[in-house]
Amino acid sequence: MMNKRVHSFFVLFSFILISLMSCRNNTDQGFDLSGWKELEVSAEDLVNWKLLGKGQVFNIFNGQTCLMEADTTQGVMLLGPDHYGEDIVVKYKALALTPASVIVTMLSAGDTTSGNTLTIPEGYDGSMGLLTQNIGNYFFAFKNAPHGANPFIMKNPGSVQEASAARPDGMVAGVYYDIEVGRSGGTVWLSIDGKKLVEMQDQQPLKGGYVIFRLRGTAGLKAACLIRDFKIYTKQEKN
Repeated sequence: MMNKRVHSFFVLFSFILISLMSCRNNTDQGFDLSGWKELEVSAEDLVNWKLLGKGQVFNIFNGQTCLMEADTTQGVMLLGPDHYGEDIVVKYKALALTPASVIVTMLSAGDTTSGNTLTIPEGYDGSMGLLTQNIGNYFFAFKNAPHGANPFIMKNPGSVQEASAARPDGMVAGVYYDIEVGRSGGTVWLSIDGKKLVEMQDQQPLKGGYVIFRLRGTAGLKAACLIRDFKIYTKQEKN
């Protein structure tokens, strides 16, 4: 009798464990990218994006890129070299190396006078003022429990938080997560592991711009992150 109960317990436990693992790995493919053009950004390319703020970027084994804050910093960022239009999806895997790390991705970053340019002042220290007051962008923040917040999308300039998740994303250090941030016209969204956490509709959407990846720590503790499998999708031009 006891053996049957033990067997039943382990069968039930195994079923629950497999179900949980399936939920964790279920990516449901996210946004339908049929007909979109895929650009793979290799680790060799990513490490050569422009470093902003105080920190360092370097590649390690298995195609992983490490971005890390300096001891004294206002944030560290990677700025992509290319300008993109109003339809763009960025997908990558991210692993926070420290619990204090908060991760941000920005789309359509550009000068308010012209989305075709992005002016970064000489000696920029990585602080938020430039990002929220001086340039336009869609600002996707997640793994941001260390900042006492849930995932959100902010439209800049102006620090207008357009949409926020109802609960924390549950991201922890030491685990890779599938990240998707995107915009298609005025529809803007954030998905983690295939689950859409935040979405907004912008009636006055920004023009195109640049991609920025940002890290920030909290309470004096540094942020550090691994990135891999970075891909950018753009809508194919119709002939």
